[in-house]
Amino acid sequence: MSDFRTIEDVWGYLEGIPMFSKVGRMASNFGLTHIKHFCAKIGNPQNQLRTIHVAGTNGKGTVTLLLDYIYTQAGYITGAFTSPHLMHYNERVKLLGKDISNHKILEFFQNFESELKEVPLTYFELSTALAFWAFKDAGVDIAIIEAGLGGRLDSTNIINPECAVITSIGLDHESILGNTKAAIASEKAGIIKSGIPVVLGNIDGEALDTIEKKAQMERASIIYSMDQKPSFKNGEVRVNSVQESFKTSFIEPINASNIATVVSVIQTLQAHFKVNHSLLVDAIETFKGVPARFEQLNAVRNWYFSGAHNTDAIKSLVETIAQFSDRRVYLILSFMKDKVSTETMGYFKEFKNAYFYQQNAGRAAKLEEISEYLIVSEIDNSNFKRILNELKHEVVIFAGSFYFYPIVKRWLTQLN
Repeated sequence: MSDFRTIEDVWGYLEGIPMFSKVGRMASNFGLTHIKHFCAKIGNPQNQLRTIHVAGTNGKGTVTLLLDYIYTQAGYITGAFTSPHLMHYNERVKLLGKDISNHKILEFFQNFESELKEVPLTYFELSTALAFWAFKDAGVDIAIIEAGLGGRLDSTNIINPECAVITSIGLDHESILGNTKAAIASEKAGIIKSGIPVVLGNIDGEALDTIEKKAQMERASIIYSMDQKPSFKNGEVRVNSVQESFKTSFIEPINASNIATVVSVIQTLQAHFKVNHSLLVDAIETFKGVPARFEQLNAVRNWYFSGAHNTDAIKSLVETIAQFSDRRVYLILSFMKDKVSTETMGYFKEFKNAYFYQQNAGRAAKLEEISEYLIVSEIDNSNFKRILNELKHEVVIFAGSFYFYPIVKRWLTQLN
C-alpha cells in the first residue's frame, strides 16, 4: 500500500525532511549527484524543457516571476520555480502563473514513491525534481527556474537553458558560498553554460571580473542590462531600449535594475519567444509585484513587508523608507542569527521606534543578540494585537526574514 494516499501524507513526509529555514546548511546537499540520479530514474524531464536559469543574491525572485508573467501574458504555456515558499508549499511551482495543485503534487509522490525511497533527496532537491516533472508533464513552452543557493552546485543546475541570468552579487550565505564577492560570483557564475548567452544585472568590481572570465571560458556572450541606464522615480521606470517609461506598482528603486534585466532577457530571446512591444509595456505595468518584497499589506494602512535580510537588500530597504521622511516610521524586525552583524544592523540604528520578534527556529536570532546592536522592544504572540492596534495610523515596516512573513500575515487576520 502506498505511503502517499492523501496530500496530508505528502505534507507529513515533507515535514520530516530538514529545512534550510530551520537548520541551515545541515539541510543542504552541495552537489549534483543525488538530483542527477533521481531525475535519471524519472526520465530526465529537465532535458525536455526550454528554460531560463536565474541566479543572484537579490532580485532573482522578482526577475523570475516577472518573466513568467510576461511570457504568460504573451500566450506561452509557462512554468516558474521559486523558493522559499511564504505561505504554502505549492507556491514553489507555478504553471501559467498559478500555484501547482495538491492533486499534481500527490500524483508526483505516488508515481515516484519507489524512486524517493531509493535516492535520498533534500527538501530543495525534491522540490526541484517536482518542478521539472510538472513542467514536462504540462508541456510548457518555457520554464523560468530560480536557483536556490549559489548556482554551481545548486540542484537546479542540471538544466541547459536558453539563457542564464545573474541579477546581482552581494554578501550572503558567506559560510557556504565564500566571504568575498568574487568567491560568491564564482559560485553564481556556475550556471553559465557553453555558448549560452548570460544577462547580467547590477554587478560591478571583482564580482563582474569573475563572471566575465567564466563567460569567456564558456564562450558565452554577455548582455549587460545596466547599459540600458535604468532609472526609477515614484514607481516610474525608464530603460534606454524602450521608448516609453513603465508606470509600475513597484515601490523600491532597486526594481529599475530588475526591470532592465527582464527587458534584456526578453530582447535576447526574441527570436524564439516573441513578445511585442505594447504587450511588454502592458505586462510590466500590470504586474502586481512579488509578495514580501516591500509589499503593502493593507490597502488603507501604510504597512509594508520586506524580506530584506542581507546587506544590499537592507540598504535598499532603508533607501526606500526615506520616501516616508515626513512621517514617523516604526520597524518590526525578525532575523535569522546568521544575518545579524554590525554592518546589517547598522542600517537600522537611525530608527528609534523598533520592535523585534524572536522566531521559534534553531537559526532564529534571539532578542538579546539584536539588543547588542539596536534599542528594540519585544513583540510576541501575546502582545502583537495591542501594539499593532496602537500603530494602525502609522508607517510600519515589517522586515527581515522571509520566514517572518506567514507570522505577520496571521497577525493581520486577528486584528480589530
